[in-house]
Amino acid sequence: MLGSGMTVSTAPATILASYEGAKPPAPLWFDEALQRTPERHMLPREAGAIEYFTWGEDGRPGLFLLHGGGAHGLWWAHIAPFFADDYRVVAMSMAGMGGSDWRESYAILDHADDMKAVADAAGLFAAGKPVVAGHSFGGAPTAAAAADPDAWVGRAFIIDSSLQMRHSPEDENRPQRERRYFATIEEGLARFRFLPAQSCDNHYIADMIARDALVEIEPGRWSWCFDPNGFGNTRRIETARKASAANCPLAVIYGDRSAIMDDEAMTHLHEIMPDGTPFVAIPDSGHHVMVDQPLALVAAMRALLAG
Repeated sequence: MLGSGMTVSTAPATILASYEGAKPPAPLWFDEALQRTPERHMLPREAGAIEYFTWGEDGRPGLFLLHGGGAHGLWWAHIAPFFADDYRVVAMSMAGMGGSDWRESYAILDHADDMKAVADAAGLFAAGKPVVAGHSFGGAPTAAAAADPDAWVGRAFIIDSSLQMRHSPEDENRPQRERRYFATIEEGLARFRFLPAQSCDNHYIADMIARDALVEIEPGRWSWCFDPNGFGNTRRIETARKASAANCPLAVIYGDRSAIMDDEAMTHLHEIMPDGTPFVAIPDSGHHVMVDQPLALVAAMRALLAG
């Protein structure tokens, strides 16, 4: 039974509710990918430790993967293994998300600084400058990293991110949100949903990322592993300027039915991106490309890396 003062989630049951805590059936490729389990690391930082995961051997070219808002590094757990034979792959959990420490406030530039520190700690510079790929909210720190005066990024992929953040507006005056709790992991799984709202055919991927997002605070008290006030407490930047000032080649990958990448977003990106920037549409994909069309995303990234 939950103690007094705890906020119980009343959000509607969604994608995973019908499974009642059981794992949805998954295809062989997915199970084989997850068998390549990463190493988990914690990097001490003055403002709070940062969690990151690694696949592949030291000394290989670096590939850095960054998740979106309210997510965690293991959103890439089924994607990273496809690159681990050729790259040293890192997936970081941004501050206030995943297993990384929460902070009193956040900033896009701080996330970008954390990325550089993690890349160094993980040995991503052993074979030259790493490639960085950032999804959704992670596109802003990725653009900032690409424009870093140290020019430490070799190439940057912006994945379904408008770089405008108009879908996650900053509102310093809104009341602080309370953390939500669940009595069981099954209850938490049943409440998992995507933002922005979208359909999801690959329930096994939704289940994976939802399980990795739930933490047991104490017996009978589960919650999501992200700061509910992270968006509101994040200092933004003019991300478009960072993309325009990138010190490395950029590429844009997006879902062709994404709610984020509407006409306004696409016009904006074509205006700010350097001449010759590739734009790669993933067919039949919404915003969460690594969930909707994971193998197509792998193929697109492989093609860009080879080019």
